[in-house]
Amino acid sequence: MRHFTLATIVLSFLLLPSFAFASHPQFLSVSILETGKSFDLPTKNVIGGVSFSVADLGNDGIPEIIIGNGLGSEPRVRVLRQDGSEIGSFLAYAETLGVGINVIACDLDGNGTNEIITAPQRGGGPHIRVFDRFGNAIGSGVFAYNEAFRGGVNLACGNLDDDKQAELVTLPSAGGGPHIRIWNLNNKALELKKEFFAFDIDDRTGLVGTISDKKLFLVQQHTNTPIIKTFTFNNNVKIENEKQISINSTGVASIVIHNQQILITTTSNSILYNVNTNEQTKISGNAQSYVIASVNLDNANENELVVAPSKLMFDETNKTRIVVDVSEQKLYAYTDGVLENSFLISSGKNNATPLGIHQILAKIPQVRYKWSYGPNDPRNYDLGLVPYNLRFAPHIYLHYAYWHNNFGHPMSRGCVNVSLNDMKWLYEWGEVGMEVEVRK
Repeated sequence: MRHFTLATIVLSFLLLPSFAFASHPQFLSVSILETGKSFDLPTKNVIGGVSFSVADLGNDGIPEIIIGNGLGSEPRVRVLRQDGSEIGSFLAYAETLGVGINVIACDLDGNGTNEIITAPQRGGGPHIRVFDRFGNAIGSGVFAYNEAFRGGVNLACGNLDDDKQAELVTLPSAGGGPHIRIWNLNNKALELKKEFFAFDIDDRTGLVGTISDKKLFLVQQHTNTPIIKTFTFNNNVKIENEKQISINSTGVASIVIHNQQILITTTSNSILYNVNTNEQTKISGNAQSYVIASVNLDNANENELVVAPSKLMFDETNKTRIVVDVSEQKLYAYTDGVLENSFLISSGKNNATPLGIHQILAKIPQVRYKWSYGPNDPRNYDLGLVPYNLRFAPHIYLHYAYWHNNFGHPMSRGCVNVSLNDMKWLYEWGEVGMEVEVRK
């Protein structure tokens, strides 16, 4: 893309070992390419990525970077200066919620100061919360959809009419219907202003969106041929424009309006796609999925693009299955092609874990891992009874490993080692007959 300046802030993964007791955290490495500055953000799960927003919280004309922790980390919001130094942080939900959160910031009450809004990602309830710039809750929030919905909620925020208040738009993620709800903040409470279905009521691809120039831009999420729609709201909901594109990816991670161009990021191939021109740009870094924002960081004439890695949201097969990637030492668990959970594992040394398509053959509450090569052989071992075991090949299991915390590196004789909390979740989620692919 040659028609805009690609000045970016990139959060790329520094792959360090995962330690169960958090004394040696993993890091997201943050780089401001235009200036060469960089800084590290600690995280409990590099695979979960982050969500983020960029907005001026101090009313000084200098935008801050607002980070929402991703999958596998506590639901903490961190407010950073552009050099990476932390201004403050707060928990948006109970500390035990590890599904990841989406964040956005805008002036919901029209008082000239931006608020921070949060929503749980897939696995959490649709509880939307609003905070002031210091992290103090404004009201109790609202359940944007039925409390039982666990598909996750995406957010858009901006002014859709002629008043001073920005509107909040809630968008069900993949698996949810195309039910758009628009909210105002009045007397510290979110009030429903308008709702409609943006696509066919049975569409379950999910939606991401953004607001610019009093228009709502929506794009389908879990598809490689997404439709982008532009809506206006003068009196009634009106579709101003509609376009379908092909992105050669498992889906869409985010959408932004940048210098009057509609840009999207894809979920599996690190592509920045210009909807207006069909141009594609590879985002540098080692993540496969990125989220994006357009913001004026330096008070110059043009906005800059800010990108950050997000979780790998979708699987190309659209199946409910487990994928073990031994080259990455990562496990991905998908429901109908949508990511449910992901974490570091330890597979077999010397390529001992069998590659290929397998299936869960048995769920066994306790297994005694014991082997004898002969009397007094130093290779003999007896690990005692180990809980949470999923057998997927003869004598090969996904199982908890209490004897090490070096997940992210091959450690076993062929089994796939998993930390306690992750294996407990996998054992309860997995079913006999479920596909398990082991790949490089």
